[in-house]
Formats: sequence, structure tokens, C-alpha cells
Amino acid sequence: MPAHLVIGASGQVGEHLLRALGGNGVGTYFEHPLPGLARLDARDERAVKALLREVRPEVVYVPASEPNVDLCEREPDATAAVNVGVVEAVARALHGTSARLVFFSTDYVFDGAHGPYAEDDEPNPLSEYGRQKLAGERWTLETEGGLVVRTAVVYGWERQAKNFVVRLIDADRTGAHWRVPADQVGSPTYAPNLAQAVVELARSGAEGVFHVAGSRPASRYDFAVEAAQVFGLETVVLEPVATADLGQTASRPLSAALHVDKAQALLGTPLLPYHLGLRAMAQAQ
Repeated sequence: MPAHLVIGASGQVGEHLLRALGGNGVGTYFEHPLPGLARLDARDERAVKALLREVRPEVVYVPASEPNVDLCEREPDATAAVNVGVVEAVARALHGTSARLVFFSTDYVFDGAHGPYAEDDEPNPLSEYGRQKLAGERWTLETEGGLVVRTAVVYGWERQAKNFVVRLIDADRTGAHWRVPADQVGSPTYAPNLAQAVVELARSGAEGVFHVAGSRPASRYDFAVEAAQVFGLETVVLEPVATADLGQTASRPLSAALHVDKAQALLGTPLLPYHLGLRAMAQAQ
């Protein structure tokens, strides 16, 4: 069976993609080396082409990104080199090959004024991060058979321990006080479930834009409360606040949940609501 190449396999989504692919997956890293992964600066088109000649993949997944939304706002050029430069280099390198490109985008391509959003709703990003991801979508859709996967609030066990739920669990050890926005509504997505669904979509030959996310919207605060209950967190203090009170550099979309009906109609994999995803995460602990 032809290989599937994951660019950015040391990150949360990439790590779970490799697991979902089993022995059929080949992965790369840039800053965080892991056994079995090949180092690749995916901004370098020539380096990408060399790896493509070696692996000859059927599908190339690009979960690699700089997801720090405020950093993107402060340092647009440096972060665009990753969030746009990587997918641009990969798209160019794939020209003339039969491999298909799968790019991971975000609910931040929407302004959050009228969510939940379907795939054909007009993007209107409020932040530099959203604009960068939208540019990555355009590069993907210009490739033959390109697949854009929009997802949101991805959580699960990961080596780098950066996602919202893992940080919340860590905060419970110190009795931290967390101010959590109660007015940001999204679609929390369990990483292993996301990976399994996207691999299924890719293998089916799906192309275009698909929303692959948790099937039940939640505010960040309600999601945090549910996670605290599932994991038995007792010392962390959760305070609901307005997003505007957090003083963040980049604007956030407030109502940006994603409709997933289009993807779910094609998938055998059910897209888990967050209360089931959190319980699956707890059982995997």
C-alpha cells in the first residue's frame, strides 16, 4: 500500500495521524525530534521534493503549524513562514505528482458573528492567524485533489502537553486560578477521533473543504468545567469571564462552532461530542 506522509508528526495532530495510519505512515519533524521521524524543514521546497522522491506518498498531510494566535499577531512575517510557507512549499513540490495534499485549517477563518458555520460560509478572519490559515487553504485548493480540513479546540494526550485540557490537568496540581472565556463557543475535538476521521476521508478520495470537529458546540468555560469533572480536578479554580476582559493581542471569533454534517455523511467514524471525547481521553490515560 502506498505510504501516507505526515509533515509535522511530532505535534499533537501529527502524532495521532501516524497512529491512525499504523505501518502505512511516514512522519517528519522540525524542532522536536522523535524516534522514527525524519527531520525536514518543510519551508524548503527542494528538501520537500527530495523527500517526496524517496517516500512516493499517496497522500501528504500538513498539520505542521504555529498555532500561537497572539504570537502570529505580534510576529506576522515569522509565523507566516510556517503557517503559509510550509503549505506553499509542499503544494509547489507536489506539482506534477499524483500525491494529494491534506491541509489542517481552523475555525479562526471565520469572524464568529454568525456561527455555527458550514463549509460554504464565507470566511472573514479577525486575526493574523486566521488570515494565514485561509492563505494555506487557498494553496491547498489549487492542488489536484486538495483536501482542507477545518477543525477546532483539539485536545488529547500529546508529548508536548500544550493543549487546553492537558494544561488544565497540570494546573490542578498547583491549585491555579484560571480565567476562562464563557463567550467563546467552538467545537472541541478529540485528537485521535480527528485523526481517524481525516485518514478515512483521505483514503476515500474526498477533496475540497470539510469541517472535521466535535459534533457538540461548547463555550470554553463549559468545556473546562466538563473536563474538570471527567478528570476529577479538585484544586484548580475556574472563573468564567468575557473574552474582552482577557486583554489578548489577537481578536477571537466568539461564535465559531463548525457544522460537521458534510463530513459525517461520508464517514463511518462518528465525530465525538466533547463529553464522550473527554471520557475516551480519560480511559486512554
